[in-house]
Amino acid sequence: MSSEYFDGEKLLTKGEVARLCRVDIRTVDRWLTTGKLGGHRTPSGRVLFRKHDVLTDVSRAQIPHRRGDR
Repeated sequence: MSSEYFDGEKLLTKGEVARLCRVDIRTVDRWLTTGKLGGHRTPSGRVLFRKHDVLTDVSRAQIPHRRGDR
């Protein structure tokens, strides 16, 4: 379930990001740890993501892999 609004955009939970990207939630945690994905931490410690940012960050992370496969 999407949460609060940030600049007019609904924020996504880690679970929603995992479903959107078709990965396991542990992968989302790894992306956060390695800096491949940025999120917004709430005062309670929960991490929420803007959909646009997720799609941008994930596509950037995949570009070097695609070029290396050629």
